[in-house]
Amino acid sequence: MLVPAFTIKLEDVIAHKLVTIGKYDGKHPSLTFGTNAGKVCIHSPHDHAIQNEGGAQGQTRTLNINKEITSLVAGRLDGTKDYDVLITGTQTNLFAYDVENNSDVFYKEVPDGINSCIFGKVQDVDVPLAIVGGNCSIQGFDFTGTEKFWTVTGDNVSALALCDAEEDGMNELLVGSDDFAIRIFQGEEVISEVTEAAKIAELCRIRMKKYGYALENGTIGVYDGASRVWRVKSK
Repeated sequence: MLVPAFTIKLEDVIAHKLVTIGKYDGKHPSLTFGTNAGKVCIHSPHDHAIQNEGGAQGQTRTLNINKEITSLVAGRLDGTKDYDVLITGTQTNLFAYDVENNSDVFYKEVPDGINSCIFGKVQDVDVPLAIVGGNCSIQGFDFTGTEKFWTVTGDNVSALALCDAEEDGMNELLVGSDDFAIRIFQGEEVISEVTEAAKIAELCRIRMKKYGYALENGTIGVYDGASRVWRVKSK
């Protein structure tokens, strides 16, 4: 039987899909989530400096974004640093925040919006990127906020993932969109496309060239490259 490790009571509702875990000090995981009120809450049970209210509640700090949050992800963006930064996306902006040092990394205007965001490397770019998908466009920004990658896709981006789908030792970019399609990009070019029965809700790497997907109609499944190997629809 599963037993809760802790319980956090908040005044605001946790928004759908806006939950991530980051090692902002390079060692200890912190639970991070966005709310419907435009706030980001960071729960750090290891950080004794913020345990001023007692219990789990006193181990949580809040960042006020003051805009509707559309994406939230933590990862290592600067290859010279050994800790994660927090990326927050809104309809028009991208924020990179250094939680450990309480400082902004960069702030970017993104006119095409941000529906999904991931960290990682793509082909032909030798540094880690914050890769964001919006209204038919995909952009990648380095730790200075400089755009290093840009391409377009067929519809609004709903999910992103990285996977070595070609087994060439390099990541391909998986892009799910509102037109029910999953496209595989090698660099800026589409090398494969499959069409599902509903909008793509999630994509995740499994191992080697296998990746999982979830649709808004409750279907989940697995692809091996461009070939579907399994799927099931939840009741």
